[in-house]
Amino acid sequence: MNAAIIGATGLVGQHLLQKLIDCGRYRHIWVLGRTPPALTHPSLVFTATKLNQLAHLTPPFAIDHSFCALGTTIKQAGSQAAFVAVDQRAVIDFVTLCDAKYSAVVTALGADANSKVFYNRVKGETEAALKLWAHDRQKQLQCYQPSLLLGKRKQSRLAEDIGQTLLPRIAPFMFGKWAKYRPIRAEQVAEAIVHFSANPPSDSSSYATTIDNAAMLALANANAYPVI
Repeated sequence: MNAAIIGATGLVGQHLLQKLIDCGRYRHIWVLGRTPPALTHPSLVFTATKLNQLAHLTPPFAIDHSFCALGTTIKQAGSQAAFVAVDQRAVIDFVTLCDAKYSAVVTALGADANSKVFYNRVKGETEAALKLWAHDRQKQLQCYQPSLLLGKRKQSRLAEDIGQTLLPRIAPFMFGKWAKYRPIRAEQVAEAIVHFSANPPSDSSSYATTIDNAAMLALANANAYPVI
């Protein structure tokens, strides 16, 4: 099989790329981005590209599984329109470009096309568009919805930095309806993607499924990963 990944230099993406290599499932892994990943491996095929050029690319080989770990913030993007260009347009362009039989997309906890929160609404609209595409094309899609991500980013995000300091301290006391908001390590998200992508639902009624934060934390706990 062959795979493709975008966002491989990000917090989740860098762990995901390593795990895709380590799992040994893929003969070739097409990596798209502005800069090449720090990792090197004979299976990696890198294409330098800007996000607004994705729709004009041609895959170097047939893609069986695609993995999208793109994500930014309005502050980093510079405007709401620029945020949409990354977290919605580029995500959709990548998935449709690869046209893989299975696609994994990292979105966010709270993604809801009807949300009054702009960030959540964009994430939800992206999921809705991809789910419609998956159904129409009869492809398998899994949307991963992590809570606050823990890990060291190359670029600081003030709100996340504060959350990474405070939330791990109160996470042990987050029970019931609050348990799903527990922070999760980026590596745990990557591990969940590799795990669930190995056996996606095969029945036609489940072309698109959601893997929520609770499911990823449960898998991490079962695999003896340190859970916050």
